[in-house]
Amino acid sequence: MKNIVAGVLGFIFFWVLVVGKAEGKDKIEWVPLSIIDVNSLPWDDRFRMGSKQTTKGKLLYANKSGAILFYTHFSPGWDAVNKERHYHNFAEWGYVLDGDFLLYEFVSPQQKKGTLVEMRQGTWMYRPAFSIHGNRSDAMERQRVTPGSTQLLFAEGGKNYVLDPKSPMYTDDWKAVKQFYQPHYQHTSTPEVMEWEEDTELPGVMVKWLYDGMAGGFRAKLRYAPPGWKHSGGPERSYYEKAQRFLYVLHGDMKILNTTDPDDVGQIAVVTQDFFINQPPNSIWGWGEGALTDSGVMWLDVTYAEGTKSGGGLIEDRNVLP
Repeated sequence: MKNIVAGVLGFIFFWVLVVGKAEGKDKIEWVPLSIIDVNSLPWDDRFRMGSKQTTKGKLLYANKSGAILFYTHFSPGWDAVNKERHYHNFAEWGYVLDGDFLLYEFVSPQQKKGTLVEMRQGTWMYRPAFSIHGNRSDAMERQRVTPGSTQLLFAEGGKNYVLDPKSPMYTDDWKAVKQFYQPHYQHTSTPEVMEWEEDTELPGVMVKWLYDGMAGGFRAKLRYAPPGWKHSGGPERSYYEKAQRFLYVLHGDMKILNTTDPDDVGQIAVVTQDFFINQPPNSIWGWGEGALTDSGVMWLDVTYAEGTKSGGGLIEDRNVLP
């Protein structure tokens, strides 16, 4: 009798667990992927990062919390609008798509000269909040040897603070800051500096780890799949409940199974160089059958645990659909 009761209770528990999960998925408000051909977007002066004569930009992403992703071009002879040392109370990250770019970094508000950093094609930057940087008005002429550059730049959103007392934007707020931090650079295009490793999540793919802030809930990778790469597990669809993911195709082609909800069989979308993909929470990422790239593909892969600000805790595991 006890065995029969236990068996019945076990069946009920199993039924509640399975049906409950199924009903939970039915209640999810599914969100489509956003796939943008960046080259098809018009240039917009509102999103430039310098003088109107020497820079232009495109908006790829923005949200209500103030986060914004720019695609921005700096012409040879680039001239900054804000030429003074400053810091933010929010984090930034960026990637140099082509060209060179020069920037001064400072470890202390008492430091006036700073260290000139040369960012080249393939340079990744993660800048934490309270990291002092700038262009130095007395050195802009020397900075103008920059041959030009195109970059991705993401700002999590917040307030800027200028350290030059002569600036109308200056405040004494910096005196209350207990610790200033330094940025994290990765020079991905130099094999002697940074080598490819096997990607344990995607067998057959190679990866370069750019940043993994586990407690901060922010992760960035550079990934490369060779020509003819296939997803080892066959067709697969997955989603995050809270995490936000951005992908940018740097080279080659990738075939994505674009699905709007679990009942949609989906269609193959082919993305190529300079396509940007936004995977918000409750949107489905799909790998289809067969070869998923013809010429090989390299892409930037960035994930936030929740929202688009560092500090969201651990990034959840993917939910794989049956």
